[in-house]
Amino acid sequence: MDKIKAYKKKELVKLISSLDNPEFSSVCNENIHEADLFELLFNEIKPTKFTDKTVLGIDIYHYSQYKALEQALIPILFKLIYDKVAELSIASSSFIFQKYKAGKNFNSNFINTGDGGFQIFDTPIHALAFAINFQMIVRYYNSHRYFPKLRKIIGPLSLRYALTTDKIYKLDNNFFGTAIINNSRILMKDSLNRFLLDNNTYEWFLHKINGIENLQLISVENLKKLECFKDYKETDGENKIYTKEKGFNFEKMLSCDIQKIGKITAKSTELSIYNLHVQYLGKLGKSEGKTIITLGNLNTSGIN
Repeated sequence: MDKIKAYKKKELVKLISSLDNPEFSSVCNENIHEADLFELLFNEIKPTKFTDKTVLGIDIYHYSQYKALEQALIPILFKLIYDKVAELSIASSSFIFQKYKAGKNFNSNFINTGDGGFQIFDTPIHALAFAINFQMIVRYYNSHRYFPKLRKIIGPLSLRYALTTDKIYKLDNNFFGTAIINNSRILMKDSLNRFLLDNNTYEWFLHKINGIENLQLISVENLKKLECFKDYKETDGENKIYTKEKGFNFEKMLSCDIQKIGKITAKSTELSIYNLHVQYLGKLGKSEGKTIITLGNLNTSGIN
């Protein structure tokens, strides 16, 4: 992944203390001038240099309504699914994930919330491939084809997704930034297990591939022409989601529909959001026949 601007808390605290008073004062210091500290921090942090990243938010719907045992097991199940998705992404999308290692790049750029989390990617192209693989494995789990005994104990999983593109930075080992904040706020607004996008992500697809609807036509040959993939090399592995060459393929994205929901307000922040619906044809393991999975749905009502 492209490097994310990172800071050390200890160094920033030292910088602040060099020009500010860390001791408790008996008087109010409201008439002091902060211009020197502002300039020092601005030049050190350089907020204009924060990196644009795409965040994929995944949330297990109604986690709090599961019983105690199931609540304890869901984070374990999520980890099992997550690790398998990381392996599958590298195996089935070898071109776009050629810079990733299953146990390193994914985990080190993931914020775990127990009942889901936020995965950071360089582009929405990466994020959508990961989401399709995630939903594919969840479908196999829900249909008793993956950990069937655990499925009997926990029950089915219902997921909601959000995709946002904006600034990200790192403080010590934690990620912060507008992309994560907006993603969380969009997820909170959804009650029908959709796949929601912010306007920045919608615009990214519009500029790069003439609209997100064209994802079902995108091949590795198309991706190699994009600036964000200019230093990517040809790979020998499989490329199922974004196929190697243009043309009809029996294992690919079947449809990709986008609907504008409009503007929502979350914690005084106004966000323009879109509803994504994707259908993908594929299979896992040695199972006979292929299956169609759906990411998101076409219902745009119920978001305030």
